[in-house]
Amino acid sequence: MRSDEVSVTIGNHMRALIGSVFVAIAACSAPSEIVKTGPTTYRVRTDAGGGNPSDAEIKTRGIARANEFCAAQGKRAVINVGQSTGWHMFSVQTAEVQFVCDDPLPSRPASAASAA
Repeated sequence: MRSDEVSVTIGNHMRALIGSVFVAIAACSAPSEIVKTGPTTYRVRTDAGGGNPSDAEIKTRGIARANEFCAAQGKRAVINVGQSTGWHMFSVQTAEVQFVCDDPLPSRPASAASAA
């Protein structure tokens, strides 16, 4: 093989590798799927998505996704459970958040202090 043919082959492989990296990054940033687990209960799983976020950060993403889901229905999310898995070297860190969508809290009447 000539050196210019080797360069083209290596260049093609690099483009394929870079394309794969972009696809992987895009997959990490996609919203987590909501799964219905009962008549009124749902579950969302979020993962680390790259980097080294804390357990709390990963759970916060799940809670935010639950809030978005319920808000789209005009309701509020009530979080029941948050579980974490995969906190060892060769696994993806994930958090699972279970929730229900409940009616929004009634608005409070304005107090005398806030009216002044």
